Amino acid sequence: MEISFGKPVHEDVLPLKEILKIALKLDDCSRRIHVQEPIPLRFRRANARDRFPCTIKVLVNASKKRYDGNILLDVWNDISRNRSVHLMFNQTKMSWMMPLFETLHMKPEIMHRNVQQLVDVEENMLRMQARSSVPRGIQDTFHNYDQLSDWLKQIVATYPQLAVLQSIGKTYENRDIWLIKLTSNSGATNKKTAFLDFGIHAREWISPATGAYIINELLTKYASGGDAKTILDSWELHIVPMLNPDGYQYSHTKERMWRKNRKPVGNNCYGVDLNRNFGYQFNTGGSSSSPCSDTFHGGIAMSENEAKALQTYMTPRKWDTYLTFHSYGQIGKGYTGVDPPRFAELKAKAKIGADAIRSVNGRAYTIGSSAQLLYVASGGSEDWTAGSLGITYSYCLELPPTGGTGFIAPVAEIKKTGAETFVGVVAYLKSF
Repeated sequence: MEISFGKPVHEDVLPLKEILKIALKLDDCSRRIHVQEPIPLRFRRANARDRFPCTIKVLVNASKKRYDGNILLDVWNDISRNRSVHLMFNQTKMSWMMPLFETLHMKPEIMHRNVQQLVDVEENMLRMQARSSVPRGIQDTFHNYDQLSDWLKQIVATYPQLAVLQSIGKTYENRDIWLIKLTSNSGATNKKTAFLDFGIHAREWISPATGAYIINELLTKYASGGDAKTILDSWELHIVPMLNPDGYQYSHTKERMWRKNRKPVGNNCYGVDLNRNFGYQFNTGGSSSSPCSDTFHGGIAMSENEAKALQTYMTPRKWDTYLTFHSYGQIGKGYTGVDPPRFAELKAKAKIGADAIRSVNGRAYTIGSSAQLLYVASGGSEDWTAGSLGITYSYCLELPPTGGTGFIAPVAEIKKTGAETFVGVVAYLKSF
């Protein structure tokens, strides 16, 4: 459902906070999607209650706070100024929520009446691919953690002169957090350095798929010259293609809409929102102290293995830029709070990448500081790299789409998003 305010509402007046308080007490929209045996089937609906009969809705000025107990409202995209916000909630609540939205001067518009149906289509596609004897390339499907790990090892073995793979840490469930370093032995003697990470939120499958696309393009196209050679001859790229392995694997096997990592956090709840756990301006707004919340920031800053892995690896090194890739919304942003120093320069640099992205498929990104575009969300990685590590050019990109099926992107989106993002990243790096 797409909802926009019919008249301006000041950010300090958030009537939807009251909706959320009511909603959290009245939930019956289950996220319990179980594993089906035999593997590789990923989801099943044990009974009618375990279906996913939810409706995506869109609001403006909704509270970013998510789950404090049972679920009714699931905010899918970032809360942005002057943009619609996508929510998912149970169809059975429409009879009383719709009049409430209208009372608040909103104009609701349904996007999807049944999210479970989207999940079923995705499930069936991956199931057929798993049973097929036709090999699937890295750009042809959404690979799970083990498949992506195997591919990383294989491509590094194929291009040992350009790539080095290492684990920079272990998750709670003992999975490796892989980092691949890409550079050539040619070109500049004092190369610039960039850190890129993907997949900090488990359900954002297009993010690690885009990271793998970029790695593949740089390595397989280097020998042909062109942009791949230009970048690897002048840059060291340190890339974490999947920052949240446990959560990502869980989203493939049990719960498609899972967001956090998978560490037990008390109250029979699991997971910390890794993008609220970083140690700059930790717990100063836009996160939750409730262990069951999807934006739970953790007990203390940098408590999570994934955040610690970045801290340990990045802190001793000098960096020219940091890029973190999320989905979705087609937004390029940097630095929460007041506009940072050199903001005009930061925005101009980001525009170079955004213009290049738009030249491929015509899809436009909105550019600005988080202070301009979004509401407060403290503890993010791009704020930490800018505020604590002093990396001026720190950006977060919210990959496509702006709506549609949201997190449940079609497989065709891998090549489309990957191609335009590669062009944008290349143009951005060339501007240094």
